Amino acid sequence: MKRIVTASAAALITLSGAAFAATDVSGFEASQIRQYAPEINLSLVSPDAVKSAAQAIDDLDDDEASYAAIQNAVRHELNKGQ
Repeated sequence: MKRIVTASAAALITLSGAAFAATDVSGFEASQIRQYAPEINLSLVSPDAVKSAAQAIDDLDDDEASYAAIQNAVRHELNKGQ
């Protein structure tokens, strides 16, 4: 699971853009978030919520949670920041 997420996220890093210049979230983390919540415009979400979503991915991926569980956690964190 980690290899798939990592490989896919690496391919999406170039799409991260300057929308995250005001946050502490890297392009890699933004790409990871987009894999789980592609419909959410991250530039409209608070920086704290984006950081929380990135942290949720790290925490749940370490626990080998399912894709759906990680997706639900990411969407929950991002929706709190909109």
